[in-house]
Amino acid sequence: MRRPRQQTQERTANQTLQPAHDQTLQPSPDQTLQLTPERSPPQTPMTLQHTPRPNLEPNMQNESSIADTGVWKVGSMHNDGRLQVEIIRGVLQPSGKCSSMTSGIMHERLEPMGFTWKEVSEETKKFYFEEFKKYVVWREPEHLVYAAWLKSAPQRYTNLRCKARQLWEAGRLSNRIGQNVWKSWIANWKSPEFQAKSKIKKSNRKGGVDGDGPYPPTHTGGSKSHSSYAADLAEKYKRKPYASEVHTYVHTKGHDEKTWVDEKSAKIFEKLKVLRVEHSQPIEGSIPQPVDENQLFYEAVGGRNKRNRIYGIGSSHDIFYESRSNVVSYYNSSSTSQPNIEDYQKMQAELQDMKDRMQEMDQVKQQMQEMDHMKQQMLELKAQLATISSKQN
Repeated sequence: MRRPRQQTQERTANQTLQPAHDQTLQPSPDQTLQLTPERSPPQTPMTLQHTPRPNLEPNMQNESSIADTGVWKVGSMHNDGRLQVEIIRGVLQPSGKCSSMTSGIMHERLEPMGFTWKEVSEETKKFYFEEFKKYVVWREPEHLVYAAWLKSAPQRYTNLRCKARQLWEAGRLSNRIGQNVWKSWIANWKSPEFQAKSKIKKSNRKGGVDGDGPYPPTHTGGSKSHSSYAADLAEKYKRKPYASEVHTYVHTKGHDEKTWVDEKSAKIFEKLKVLRVEHSQPIEGSIPQPVDENQLFYEAVGGRNKRNRIYGIGSSHDIFYESRSNVVSYYNSSSTSQPNIEDYQKMQAELQDMKDRMQEMDQVKQQMQEMDHMKQQMLELKAQLATISSKQN
């Protein structure tokens, strides 16, 4: 039986954790940027726009509860005011809102010695996830959701530390970081070890070029994930995009798909064109092979790097290359063209099977909606009969 909706503070569809604005403090003439004022920076407590209701139902929703509350839609709000999330290709979606929530929650508890995610205590990490659970609801087992959340949490924490350091370097103070944490972090940033690592990382980000001046961006995706861009392109093309299409979109200025942001991206595009021509020409006496765009892009970028990543497509690599074993080099293949044709036909059959299943699911959803409509009509009819009966009596 459904729990009646309580008239308490609830969250809306635009649920995000709103960080307080950082306050700029002008240092006095006798104060250097490395010093922290004697007084603590203003500690504006982080407030959530919407407070979770007490006695919430479990985060994991079963099929019966979903049928009772309506069709499940990732990114929409559950009937109790929490955000509906789901693991898609190993990433917790909607990734943007989940990341924003996590970042805001992290400001609630920071550790003086938490210089990296690895150095944050397990107790604090558990606190972050427990707080995150108050604002979301899902359908998968919790350990899978936690694993997906844990994949993005380190980057959120790194970004938090990076923004705090940028404030310090600009002579500003964060009004969301306590005095004891702030002093400890400043000491860490000033240490020779940190400065040396920072210089190396900065040089790597600039393609090995030293110097403190500005350098051109390596992509035009901004803070939005490559997976989100892949979803946008799928909506635009009405099909699943290729890895090369995602790479082109986020590595051209204004997403015009022709003005490259750097020479490396342009070279990959040119190499891809050469590979496409080579593999589109059939070998004499053999059956023409269908060109696999994702395989060609994999060859063009040189496969996975030492960190098991594929250049140019960011977080979307799991969409196109599920595992290392699934990515097979055209050049290292000793099979004939016929097995490739058979594999292609098998993939086509699997794709058609998936389409059939999706169509069946759509039919089930439509039937459920029709049943809801019939229930409503029955209730209205019962009400009318009750009215007529009362008048006759």
